[in-house]
Amino acid sequence: MEKQKMESYPQKRNSMVGRIFYGIGIICGLAIICGLLFWRNPLMIPSVDASEEEVSWRPEGKGDYIRVNHMDLKFTGFYTVDTKEEISGYYYIGTIGQESWFVEIPAKMDDAGLSQAMPDLEDMEFVAQISEDTSVLEKAADSESMTAETYIETYNISDRVLLTYNTHREADILYYAIGVLAMLGCFVAGRLFIHET
Repeated sequence: MEKQKMESYPQKRNSMVGRIFYGIGIICGLAIICGLLFWRNPLMIPSVDASEEEVSWRPEGKGDYIRVNHMDLKFTGFYTVDTKEEISGYYYIGTIGQESWFVEIPAKMDDAGLSQAMPDLEDMEFVAQISEDTSVLEKAADSESMTAETYIETYNISDRVLLTYNTHREADILYYAIGVLAMLGCFVAGRLFIHET
């Protein structure tokens, strides 16, 4: 009788550990679903056709992704630099419906700088992240001796910027993939512990 009690203890312990793994797996699954629905979904990206003059589109949240089709871009002369003080991106301006947007396009690796005139880009298609970084708006407004708010109202420009590189979309996909693998691993571990009993 004493021997049976000693054997049942590790069985109950394995069953409890298995249930804990199942619980962690369920929490991971819920976190993935909530992230896709309420945070950022790098897989389901809304699309907008910039060539349609009547299109009315406003982003819902910061950091969201958007696929833009048929946008004509004009070079603005503004650019960004990286930590090595090398040009990393050029700012263009394009329209979606009646509203203009600053769009940051990555600099080519062989660009020597702004000594070469940057051509306007026609009929561009790209995936961008919506950014609330208004530094380019402030520079553009300052170049015309305006405040950023006045500049936005005068030229009907969005107070957000479209970033076509460093969007972190690949990182978001990787996070979700790791979450799915962790969830599946927890379910497998839970099943193994429970069936050891």
